[in-house]
Amino acid sequence: MIPEQFEDIRSFTTEEIPAAMQLLVDDALIEKIIILVFGENHVNEAKTILRNIKNATELQKKIMTQCKRWIVSNSMKSVETQGLDTIQNGKPYLFTGNHRDITLDAFMLQISMIESGLDSCNIAFGSNLILNKTIEIFSKANKMFKVERSQNIRELAINSQHLSDYIRYLIKDGQTVWIAQRNGRTKDGFDKTEPGVLKMLAMSSDKDFIENLAELNITPIAISYEYESCDFLKTQELYVSRYQKYVKAPNEDFNSILCGITQPKGHVAMVVAPSITLEELEKCSLFSKTERFNCLAKIIDRRIISNYKLFKNNYIAYDILQGSGMFSANYTNQEKQDFIGYMKNGLDRIEGDMDELTSIFLGIYANPVRNMLNI
Repeated sequence: MIPEQFEDIRSFTTEEIPAAMQLLVDDALIEKIIILVFGENHVNEAKTILRNIKNATELQKKIMTQCKRWIVSNSMKSVETQGLDTIQNGKPYLFTGNHRDITLDAFMLQISMIESGLDSCNIAFGSNLILNKTIEIFSKANKMFKVERSQNIRELAINSQHLSDYIRYLIKDGQTVWIAQRNGRTKDGFDKTEPGVLKMLAMSSDKDFIENLAELNITPIAISYEYESCDFLKTQELYVSRYQKYVKAPNEDFNSILCGITQPKGHVAMVVAPSITLEELEKCSLFSKTERFNCLAKIIDRRIISNYKLFKNNYIAYDILQGSGMFSANYTNQEKQDFIGYMKNGLDRIEGDMDELTSIFLGIYANPVRNMLNI
């Protein structure tokens, strides 16, 4: 039984799933998704499946795996997954992943776990993405829990403690959790762990640094897209942010979700890296209270960066920005011209200084190479 204190952020219990399915089965948005994924001739069949689902695992096996297949076949050339064979059922993990796409990063992990015969993970999901009641019900049924977006320092402290307590509750209950390494997606290609996220995770225990963090079993995850999710939308946001505070347009989060799901992403790679060791935590514990979290963040960064798969687009962008041919052995001239054509076609639809937009766009792809060179 989940403690009442988590009522406002928790996902659904097994007992609540059947009623949630009844609410979803005749929902207009869900029906559109069913038609898209299963086809118009299988709507009634899919609805019958949905109506009879009894728990989150059944939802993921019977519905979400099909959604993953549709996404892969319609927007990806291939998906390569490594490291899931090291994960043990019954042992909790705190997956800390780089965050490139609003929904796909955690979703691809979650369903890959199911397909590998593992229990799927719980997913931290920003409250700003709960755009309507349908999405709220669907997410809570799919083992997602809410991360409140704080408006001020006082709210941040309260919400951070609450979130930390819930994550540790799940871990102690033997469940695995995914949380992004930072607050919000990486827009510029620099995957950096925010020490503040690690401090938040530690808030739920009075134990010393080593025992506190060891209890969570922090396990970094790296996901890489050949074509960066929402690359032109990110370019536009970064450009505007240079001159003024960026304010999201109505439905922008929803449009970013759709863009991430449907945009061609080429090849995709996901690696579950080795967990943070006791020796690494002991090393970090030798630093001051603040610096020990910076130390741990750097270790996680090295795990993610060293397991991030660099594609030809990354090397091309780096060489263009550097005015060099340092990585020319990793791509052909035709592939370079194709990427330049792809870039120009997308940037032509964005208002702004073209040289600056080009630099920002190329940086999104080149920065993972810079990260690799600096580890």
